Amino acid sequence: MNLKVSDAVYEKVPSLRVGVLVLEGVNNTADVGEWFDKEYASIEKDKIAKFDGVELAEYPLIRAWRDIYKGFGEKKARSSIEALIRRVAGGKGLYRVNALVDIYNLASLKFELPCGGENIDAMPADMELTVADGTEEFLQLGSTEIENPNAGEIIYKSGDIVVCRNFNYRESDITKLTDDTTNAIVVFEDAHGDGDLDGAMDWFVEHAEKMTGARVVKREIRRFL
Repeated sequence: MNLKVSDAVYEKVPSLRVGVLVLEGVNNTADVGEWFDKEYASIEKDKIAKFDGVELAEYPLIRAWRDIYKGFGEKKARSSIEALIRRVAGGKGLYRVNALVDIYNLASLKFELPCGGENIDAMPADMELTVADGTEEFLQLGSTEIENPNAGEIIYKSGDIVVCRNFNYRESDITKLTDDTTNAIVVFEDAHGDGDLDGAMDWFVEHAEKMTGARVVKREIRRFL
């Protein structure tokens, strides 16, 4: 599994770096509950203290992602990292899904970098981060109705299937990570090139290997050259 980032995306976000991890042999039914609760308690404490009294819309990271979304015409959708920070800072807690999703959500929150994962075996082709022409098909997580992205929207896709809409806003029900997932691609996004991308990837890999038995068969950082 490879990830291609189109030049059209770099034209909109020239400093973008994308961290790519390909995993095999994942046991996604592994019980990470006790570990998750301990890690989350520490991260939650730090984030609640950090964002106490902070207007999140003006926090540089969140403002930067909102500007990226506005750059391709999206006014309502919000980045996945904004959604995570808002939940935790607002005392709503962090939802549990399955082992890999739980681990990457903690990594995303800890390092303040958007992160997502997909089931490789459900994808018909390599994954691409690109600009939509509007004809691609998307089945939103939990939905039964196919929709199309907006022309000009930044999306992840595999063939003609949209894997994630609005950069990192909404995941596909087709390629979601499930208990049966054994092979996965996990992607971190550093929009301005100054985040701790290596640290986030190191942290995720350490815990994914330990908790799920995953083998990392590819690790790379994609950037505009």
